[in-house]
Amino acid sequence: MPLSSTQIGALAENLVANELMIGSEGRLSAFQPIADDDGIDVLIYDKITGNACPIQIKARTNTLKKRASQERGNVVHFEVRKATFIEDRNTVLLCALLSPDLRHTERVWLIPYSAMVDLTMDTGSKYIIRANKLLNTSDKYKPYQCKDMEEVASRIIGICNVGR
Repeated sequence: MPLSSTQIGALAENLVANELMIGSEGRLSAFQPIADDDGIDVLIYDKITGNACPIQIKARTNTLKKRASQERGNVVHFEVRKATFIEDRNTVLLCALLSPDLRHTERVWLIPYSAMVDLTMDTGSKYIIRANKLLNTSDKYKPYQCKDMEEVASRIIGICNVGR
């Protein structure tokens, strides 16, 4: 029996939390809410500044198929329901492409909620992100793309340093 999307989501949240702790050499700690009905999956706490960064995590295990064939391309599709989106929050969307075996993240995009409305496609009920996973891409999501979890940790530490 294959894993459900709920199970994959839970694995992704824990995988990201673990990789952030490792990538920050222990500076960042992750806390998960008992209920994430407001769209916050993980709160990342910076032990040095005492500040925290709320994160919503969206994960995929594969890229979209190419139009003319059944082969996988380089574009990853993520969706954020508007029901869980509040633009004025200091929240960051973390979009993760997971390895097929769900053991690590292959690519990550860290997008501030403040950029979501202008950056994404709006379907009425959802915001759509279609980002190219290649490091040498020049798509509009390139400024938010991170090469590894160490870079993600560094960017989150930067967010936590604001105002201190």
